Amino acid sequence: MQRVTGWTTAQLRAEPARVVRAHFARIFAGLVWSPALAEAAAGPPPSRGSFGNIGDYAAARQAKAGAIDALAAVKRALWPEDD
Repeated sequence: MQRVTGWTTAQLRAEPARVVRAHFARIFAGLVWSPALAEAAAGPPPSRGSFGNIGDYAAARQAKAGAIDALAAVKRALWPEDD
């Protein structure tokens, strides 16, 4: 526990359960949240002119849709009360 939280076992047990849950929720959020994923999902869709063939363009559109879905899943896990 001390490596993750900085607290000794005795300190952790002395804290109220809500404080411990909140602390671990923040740790979880820090491990799960990806600014790069958020940026990719929020950015504009790829333009057709940037790709030489339709297959590459379709793959880029599919990757963009995947980023949007992944970000939505992360948001649901981190902030379930927003649903």
